Amino acid sequence: DGIAGSPGIAIGPVYLHAKSDIWVESHEIAADGVESEIARFRTAIEQVIEQRRELQRGTKQKLGNSQSRIFEAHVVVLQDQELIGRTEDLIRAERRNADYCFYVTLQGYVEIITQDENDQYLRERASDLEDVRAAVLERLSGGTPDSAADLLYDQSIVVAHGLTPSDTVRMPTDKVVGFVTDTGGATSHASILARSMGIPAVVGCAGATAAVAPGDVIILDGYSGRIYVDPDEALREQVEQWRARLAERADALNTLSALPAETADGHRVDLELNIELPEEIDRASQCPSDGVGLFRTEFLFLARSDWPSEEEQYSVYSELAEAFAPRPVTIRTMDVGGDKLSKRLHVKPESNPFLGWRAIRISLAQPELFRTQLRAILRASAHGNVKLMYPLVTTLDELLQANEHLVSCRAELDSAGLAYDPDMSVGAMVETPAAVAIADKLAPHCDFFSIGTNDLVQYTLAVDRNNEHVAAMYDSTHPAVIRLIAQTVQAGHDAGIEVFVCGEMAHEPVAAMLLVGLGVDGLSMAPGGIPELKQLIRQFSIEDARLVARGAMEESTGEGVRNLVKHAFIERGILAA
Repeated sequence: DGIAGSPGIAIGPVYLHAKSDIWVESHEIAADGVESEIARFRTAIEQVIEQRRELQRGTKQKLGNSQSRIFEAHVVVLQDQELIGRTEDLIRAERRNADYCFYVTLQGYVEIITQDENDQYLRERASDLEDVRAAVLERLSGGTPDSAADLLYDQSIVVAHGLTPSDTVRMPTDKVVGFVTDTGGATSHASILARSMGIPAVVGCAGATAAVAPGDVIILDGYSGRIYVDPDEALREQVEQWRARLAERADALNTLSALPAETADGHRVDLELNIELPEEIDRASQCPSDGVGLFRTEFLFLARSDWPSEEEQYSVYSELAEAFAPRPVTIRTMDVGGDKLSKRLHVKPESNPFLGWRAIRISLAQPELFRTQLRAILRASAHGNVKLMYPLVTTLDELLQANEHLVSCRAELDSAGLAYDPDMSVGAMVETPAAVAIADKLAPHCDFFSIGTNDLVQYTLAVDRNNEHVAAMYDSTHPAVIRLIAQTVQAGHDAGIEVFVCGEMAHEPVAAMLLVGLGVDGLSMAPGGIPELKQLIRQFSIEDARLVARGAMEESTGEGVRNLVKHAFIERGILAA
């Protein structure tokens, strides 16, 4: 069992991608050989930079601009003057070979970003540093990148301890049908690239490399995150039937792509996407959606020693706007904090980070950082239909302060003669009971609301969804949550603004009927959830949904709400009895 890294089912023989551990010798060099050793190091760096640029060009051509940025980031690391300077200083100070000094220096960076066990995103970025390190050491030793193309079986499933970005893009897509790794997570670059390449993947499958041998036939389930080693004929036949049914279902759902998400009696509901990483933009833009309901920007700010510049952010946001134009894209300002801790901001651990310094609170306390992001978003609005959204607003004062900064940023762009959309929509996320209670006060100062149900459920029920002891109590259909959503929708519509839902609740079939019945104008989710949700919405009427929503408001338990919706599905033939 592992983590679902990229959806799909694959069956095939194992290609065991077993890289040997890096062995770096340390030896002394003569005093008069120091400068030539430094020159050798610089030559290796330049060679790897050119190699990464070639990978970047090839990846851009094959997978798109967003995915190619992975290797652009590698070039940035290789050009980092602090890293290069520290390595050269170590060569001079200890008179040791460049291989050893570079390994020691870069390992220090790896250890810094992997020391926080709770920061999965940062730990996964360590694979980029390890990728760069291996390439430089390979050059210093006189080696060249190896190719798996000649060693792979046809229709192979690659099994490895870990796959670096360069490992992944070098795999020949005409032979590889799946990836399995011992390490990694859903946001690792191997997972991102696998999704972009349309290849099923299971990551974080501890012990996979020890459980298989080259040539073993395995089944990879990229939906559940499970692999089956040496399956018998009955299981193979079952999986082939499953794959055939999935293909048929995909074809059936694809026929809906050109149709709107509207109820049987014509009530329209927007179905939009949640996007976490710039690398997802190209592929997500091909999805038949109504736009982007949530673009999370905090991942631009993590796993780095400096803040992204206005130009760097503008580049990403404008690419997003252009890729989806004329469809709307909602860009959320930095939501660092909670479970996404910043090394620069959260130096001292907080006893309860979800109730601490996070989201809009940090932005307002760091005005230059905030204004840099606001200017970048404003400038991107000239390239498409951009909407801006503030996270975790709990007081009217926070919203007013944020809007004041936005007005000032508009004036700065006017003075500089830089273009932006003066009518760009600005909204607030409703994620706490406090925000719901004053939603009628917030609404006049917003163009829309977006309900973040992940946090709303957590704060309403006092349940940490990441705590294994209480995670079972996390219930998005709890009547208290349903009532808070209804109150928010009412306040928004009374003020003449739209209300959207962008949390995980949006793509749950049971919740979808409730949310539509409560009057939510749009739902935002991961790309894979849209076709099935569109099919579901087209099977009931708006009056059906409203009737169910009214009934849910009277229930006393989450189980009662779920049973109510299930009964409604059965009555209308959506679900078999």
